[in-house]
Amino acid sequence: MERREFLQASGVFAANLIVGSSPLSIRKAEADTGLPIAALKAALDPQKDLVLVSGAGVPPRFDYSASFSKRKQITPQVRVVASSPQAVGNTIRWAASNGVSFAIRSGGHSYEGFSQSADLVIDVRGMAAVQLAADKKSVAIGSGASLGNVYAALEPSSRAIPAGTCFPVGVAGHSLGGGFGLLGRPFGLACDSVLSMEVVDASGNILNASAQENPDLFWALRGGGNGSFGVVTKFSFRTSAVNRVAKFAITWTRPVAQATKVVMAWQDWLDALPPAITCTLHLTKETGGSIKVHIAGLSVDSESRLIAELKRLQKLSGAADTLSTNTLTFARAATIFNGGGPAYESVLMKGKSDYIVEPMSKQGISALLDGLQKAPGEIAVLFDSYGGAINNVASDATAFVHRGKTKYLIQYFTQWDSPGATETHLAMIRTLYAAMRPYVSGACYVNYCDLDLGEGYARAYWGDNLTRLMKIKAAFDPKNVFRHAQSVPLAQA
Repeated sequence: MERREFLQASGVFAANLIVGSSPLSIRKAEADTGLPIAALKAALDPQKDLVLVSGAGVPPRFDYSASFSKRKQITPQVRVVASSPQAVGNTIRWAASNGVSFAIRSGGHSYEGFSQSADLVIDVRGMAAVQLAADKKSVAIGSGASLGNVYAALEPSSRAIPAGTCFPVGVAGHSLGGGFGLLGRPFGLACDSVLSMEVVDASGNILNASAQENPDLFWALRGGGNGSFGVVTKFSFRTSAVNRVAKFAITWTRPVAQATKVVMAWQDWLDALPPAITCTLHLTKETGGSIKVHIAGLSVDSESRLIAELKRLQKLSGAADTLSTNTLTFARAATIFNGGGPAYESVLMKGKSDYIVEPMSKQGISALLDGLQKAPGEIAVLFDSYGGAINNVASDATAFVHRGKTKYLIQYFTQWDSPGATETHLAMIRTLYAAMRPYVSGACYVNYCDLDLGEGYARAYWGDNLTRLMKIKAAFDPKNVFRHAQSVPLAQA
């Protein structure tokens, strides 16, 4: 099952009311929230910035509130949809003056809802412009842009940034946490292509972060995750020339013992895989006790060389049930991997992750597949291939530490339709995850945030880079203004 197929649900949007400029509208908003909305409105551009308060009225209806994780959905008292860094800074100052806590929202795909707040949400989706430089070697991207916005804007130039496959995901959260995608092995993670960032700090001041200006902050923001150091309002990315790519999909459906052999073969295949090829392996259980192993990805090299590599894989794994390859534009390939689903999804879900730094043993893979097959419901397990340009960057060159020997990332993902099924699905995915503890590194991906990690989250996300991250946190946000349940701590977690 493709990840996009697995993420199927319609969004449910909380009703919001725009606070107008009339005294009556502002008085009502202040009465509803108990907050000085007039002062907030006065600090913002009435023509470009939106102030939304929760309300019972349906019209007008906005899609600003829905979060990807419906399980973590919170309707804030106030949402500011900011059109500029100045608006963000003024909102931060207003929040500080009135003792209002806040969250930062871009795409809203935080698995644990860290872009949600019961009080105030600073929403950067009012800053979504994408502007390619005249020489096409870089692109300026507002932090409110989605990956789909970026790909569409770059398509005519045959340029791209190496980022993820789900179009509605926000470029900001994705890149600040690292940002794996199907151009990762040839070009690196999304954070590796960031040249500079415009950032609003804890005092509401606008900074630039790059290798030349505020280099420590620049280091921290490339992999340190969202919501710990400031509000990024604009990125400059290096672009890569990508026109036509070779796409592939290959599938085996086998009993657990034989599927284990296929997964072990994939591991071995990765060791000599050319960096031109990036892929994801999907595991799902089928009726009758079998496991479906589906591998799909892209190559920036020729289709003929890709076919040769797939033959090498099948020498290790045995002949596949299905195999397809074709050459197409990167833009078209990105659209296919996006799946053509709804523009935005809001679902009941839970995700977890593991990094694999040494090849997993046969025992470990068997335990995974056996646990997957015996789970009472459906769990999707995805392996994202690392190596190539991702691992060529030193583990301490950016805050993203999972480099060097990292083989692949495992994501465990489940979703369900009824709130009454929540505890059953949480127990199911936790059981599978627990069974894998003897076979994995203990490191996890911050973009697949997981509150089950408890106090050990910071070490799991950032490893040996945690100490430097905490020092930078203390320097740029000593009062811990930017915080959520798993932000970079001021003190050792």
